[in-house]
Amino acid sequence: MPLEFHKLDPGRLRDPEVLQLGFVLLMMITGFLSIAVSQICLGSALILLFYRWVFGKQRPPRTGMELSVIMLAVWALVMVAFSTDRLTSLVFYRRFFLFAAIWVVASVATSEQRRWLVFACGLLGALAVSMYGATRLVLETGSVFGARFGAMSNPMTSGSLLMMLLLVGLGFLLSAGHSRRFRLILGAALLPVLLGTVLTMTRSAFIGVITGLGMMLLLSHRRWLVAFVLLAVVGSVVLFGFGDRFLPPAFERRLSLDYQFSGKNTTARVEMWRGGWEMVKARPLTGFGDRGLETVAPDYYGDSSTVYHGHLHNNFVHMAVIWGIPGLLLGILVLVWPGVLLLRRWRNRLTEPRAGPALTGWILGACGVWLGFFLAGFTEWYFGDAETMLIYLAFLGCALGTSVRQPA
Repeated sequence: MPLEFHKLDPGRLRDPEVLQLGFVLLMMITGFLSIAVSQICLGSALILLFYRWVFGKQRPPRTGMELSVIMLAVWALVMVAFSTDRLTSLVFYRRFFLFAAIWVVASVATSEQRRWLVFACGLLGALAVSMYGATRLVLETGSVFGARFGAMSNPMTSGSLLMMLLLVGLGFLLSAGHSRRFRLILGAALLPVLLGTVLTMTRSAFIGVITGLGMMLLLSHRRWLVAFVLLAVVGSVVLFGFGDRFLPPAFERRLSLDYQFSGKNTTARVEMWRGGWEMVKARPLTGFGDRGLETVAPDYYGDSSTVYHGHLHNNFVHMAVIWGIPGLLLGILVLVWPGVLLLRRWRNRLTEPRAGPALTGWILGACGVWLGFFLAGFTEWYFGDAETMLIYLAFLGCALGTSVRQPA
C-alpha cells in the first residue's frame, strides 16, 4: 500500500478541513456499527463543510449528482402538502440529509492517502461487525452457521453494508498498481467480510456481490468474465440442486427452490408489489406521501393473515406509492445517474489529475457497488434504509470526488 504518512503539525488539528476528515473517517467506521453515531459524525462534518465554504472560500466539489438530487428533493418537499399524513412526511423528509454524505466525503477525499484512509476505516467497521456477528452466532447457537447473521442491525441491512464494502475491496484487488503482497493482505482481510455477507443469508446481497463483481470484471478483466459467469452458473446449479447434501440446515432451507419461489418472504413481497401497484393507480400523481404504510396497505393488499410493513420491499414500487409516478421517475434518475458518472470516470481515469491506485480502486469498486445496490433495490427498500444509504452515498462521494479543489 503506497502510503506516505508525514508527521502531522499539531496546529493542523484545528484546521476545519482536518477536523472534517476526522469526522468522515469516524463516520466510515461507525456507519457499520451505529446509525446514530454515524449521523452525528455526518452532521458535524457537514457543519465544517459549510464553514469552509463560507469562511474559507473552499467550495464543495461538483460530483455530477447535484441536479438529480435537487430535483427529487424539491419534488418530495412539494409532495408534503399532498401527503395523507403531512406531519410524518415532513419528519421523513430528513432522509435527504443523508445525501450530504456525497459532498462531505468528496470534499476531503482529495488525495491518495486520504482515499486509503477512508477505505481502511470502512474496512475496519465491516471487520468489526463481521467478527462480532460470527462470534455471537457461535456463542448463541453453537455454530457459525446456526442462524442468520444480524449483528448491529437486521440481516438485510447487515447484508447490504457488508456487500458494499466487499465490492469496494474487490475493486481494489482488481485495479492496477498494487503489489502482490498488498493483494494477499487485503484478500485475507476481506475473508471475514465475505463470511459475514454469506451468514446474513440475504438474497439481495448475494445478487449484489455476484452482479457487482461481474461488472467490475467486465470493466477491468474481460478475459476472466466468461470463467466467472460459468462458475456462477455451475455454483448456482450445485447449490440449488444438491445443497441439501452438504449445506447446513439453515442455508439449505433458504437456498431451496421451493423457498425461492413459494417461501413466505417471496410470496409476501409479491403481495406487497401487487398492492403497491393498486396504491399507485389510486394516487398516480402525488402518491400517499412519505409515510409508514401499515395503516394504508390493508385497503389495497393482503388478507387477515398478512403482516403489514411500513414499506414495500422495493425501491421503485415504494417511490411510486409515496411520491407518485413523477417522483418515481426522479428517483430512478437519482439511482441510475451515478452509474453513468462512474462509468464515464472509469473510461477517463487515465487522464485524471493526481490519479493513483486508490482512486482507481474506488472508481472500479463504486461501479460494482452501484450495480449491486441498484439491483438489490428490486427486493428491498434500501433507499429508505438510513444505514445502507449513508454508506452507499459516502462511497459515491469518495469515488466521484476530485483531486483538485475548485475555486470559490
